[in-house]
Amino acid sequence: MLIISDIHANWPALLAVLNAEPEVGEVLCLGDLVDYGPQPLRCVEWAINHVPAHHLVQGNHDWAVAFDKDPHCSPPYRRLARVTQAHCLRIIGKGLCSFLGELLPRRSFVLDGAACVACHAVPSDPQFRYLPIGAERWKTEVEHAGHPDFLFVGHTHVPGELRIEGTLILNPGSVGQPKDGDPRAAYAVWDNGTITLRRAAYDVEETVRAYPTPPFLPDDVVELAHLLRTGGGSLPQEEMVKVS
Repeated sequence: MLIISDIHANWPALLAVLNAEPEVGEVLCLGDLVDYGPQPLRCVEWAINHVPAHHLVQGNHDWAVAFDKDPHCSPPYRRLARVTQAHCLRIIGKGLCSFLGELLPRRSFVLDGAACVACHAVPSDPQFRYLPIGAERWKTEVEHAGHPDFLFVGHTHVPGELRIEGTLILNPGSVGQPKDGDPRAAYAVWDNGTITLRRAAYDVEETVRAYPTPPFLPDDVVELAHLLRTGGGSLPQEEMVKVS
């Protein structure tokens, strides 16, 4: 099974992941199909056609686009989220907004006999709370989730895994907007209970060229392109830990 999160309307990055894992049939998507990237329509339509409902959760940006709300990003990303959300609302239409709005923020399921919980952020606040892997609060979050065998999360755009007692917490990182200094699309693969974190290189410039100008201003594209090219690595560390 392919485990992905935070696609953020970056179709070339998503396509690179899919092409890198042609033998993987099932998909678990941990939210944020939209915002920041130029191609939300293609990414949402792909999810509708290829991700079963019980393996797809609602991220904060999915919720924000669906209901035209503030996604509650950290300060460095608020303006970019605002302009890309406006772009999403212009092109995806009411039907796809309804699809995003109807997604559940948390899912529970059994995979190969293992009890699994999936959410975008954390079980206690499945859309918004930012909690890096390794933070002390994860023990409380595992308790909140009911001590599953696996707890799948996204939101931080940084891949990692952590075991707390009998629960493996996994964050596959971000497909469309990594923020760990590596611009390659991040994802994970499940194989009979064994999980491997992986990366897939893609043509970042193809994504950059897809930003339409207008409506995006040249300065917006420059900033978005910089984040994609650097993997968010040039942000000050004190800001990176707050990114949502």
